[in-house]
Amino acid sequence: MCGLALLLVAPPLQAAPPGRPAPEVRIVGEPADATPLGLAARVRAHASLLGASSFPTDPTGTPYALDPTLDTQFRFRADYRHAWGADGRYILTLSYEHDLMSGVVLGGPAAFDGVAAPYTADAEKSALRVASARMSLGNALTLTAGAFTSHWGLGLIANDGAHGWTPGSARFSDPRGGDRVLGAVLATGPHLDGELLVFTALESVLADDVLIGDDTAWQAILGALVGPQGGPWQAGLYGVYRAQETTTGKRTTVGVVDVYGKLEDEGADFTLRAELEAALIAGTTDLAPTADHPQHDVLQGGVALRLALEASHGGVALDVLFASGDPAYDDGKQTGFKADRNFDLGLLFNDVVLAARTARTPVRADDPELAAFPAEDLDRLPTRGSATNTVSFFPRGWWRPVAGLELYGGVLIALSASNESDAFNARLAGGSPHNALGGGPATLVATELDAGIRTSGLLWGTRLVLGLEGGVLLPGGGLTGPDGLGEDPIYGGRVLATWEL
Repeated sequence: MCGLALLLVAPPLQAAPPGRPAPEVRIVGEPADATPLGLAARVRAHASLLGASSFPTDPTGTPYALDPTLDTQFRFRADYRHAWGADGRYILTLSYEHDLMSGVVLGGPAAFDGVAAPYTADAEKSALRVASARMSLGNALTLTAGAFTSHWGLGLIANDGAHGWTPGSARFSDPRGGDRVLGAVLATGPHLDGELLVFTALESVLADDVLIGDDTAWQAILGALVGPQGGPWQAGLYGVYRAQETTTGKRTTVGVVDVYGKLEDEGADFTLRAELEAALIAGTTDLAPTADHPQHDVLQGGVALRLALEASHGGVALDVLFASGDPAYDDGKQTGFKADRNFDLGLLFNDVVLAARTARTPVRADDPELAAFPAEDLDRLPTRGSATNTVSFFPRGWWRPVAGLELYGGVLIALSASNESDAFNARLAGGSPHNALGGGPATLVATELDAGIRTSGLLWGTRLVLGLEGGVLLPGGGLTGPDGLGEDPIYGGRVLATWEL
């Protein structure tokens, strides 16, 4: 949702123990491996073939089934760095990154009438991600200008779509898109022995989860990071003022406060890491007005926690997510927090099941036989793969029997943060919360069991990664309707291949 640019070049990482990946340095979107002086180019080709079994999406049983679907990505990046001065502290960096293709090229869901349904978008022929220049005058001043991607912390609300599965993460992640902005970032630091960085930015938003259709948005940012770059601890705080407007003149103005912290302890045989990100969004919006409330107050909150214990041949991890919900749609408040769609939890729950069911809601709400006076801004209701209204726990484990091969799995337990409520079904029920299938409130929404295997290695000087993932989702009361509707398990899986040059 909110953007931050590349600010500094990360120092080289210390070598990791054999068989264990080096910890990632999070410097406001900066890649962990600093670009060397001179020209460097990278190519990444990625594809996944996925599918999911049929499940109902509304009280009439309208099914969504994902036939075998080929989702692709072809990305090119080039960086040029030049340093001068007695100690090489003055650095000019020119960066260019382009998704030449990204999205579905074959397959998709069987006949399904929905808005922003999962895996229905055609591949983008071209999407510019980065075209920027950065001038660093030591620790006194760094200026970045142009088009760039945005990432902060765990990627809860600012996510560049480039933080997917890595060795030892046991994540079921296949990111696409990402937050893109056009603007300038001014930073100073690091100061105080490399432990303080202060930055400010002014940006026009090119693409993110909140920007829909021909919306326009701009945002101003002020923040700071403390802690040694790449060190055992780091903490950051940033604030955003964002103004967004639709083509019909409806405005949304919000303030965002986001804090991030990391602690890491590396022993002789293990690494223990804890990361926390918390965000609060407050403001007003003209979207989805009602007769009683032409303008809504916005108050939304989300918290993400990631714990990991890694050893040479295995490890465990735990992701916890809280995202506030919005059980009442006619109370003059919008309280449903949506995590970035690339903040992944599991294989099926958010990316497929909730995305499909919320995609069906605008179609039903716009049916004149069901709704005499359809509500406005129905295209804002689909989650588009974002986690919302949830308290989720995702414990995972991984095992590396030999170098280049990992087996991993986990159990996602998704609970409701507030009463699970479908906007249209709740209106038909006189305002009382009802889920997408017409069922009543329930604490347990779903339990999902996921497992995967990935192998990676060098191929003629390039890197090839192959993977296979599968999952089964067991619906809880929050996903089922009357008379057992939607109680059957939902199955899905995907085959992944990545080639990097």
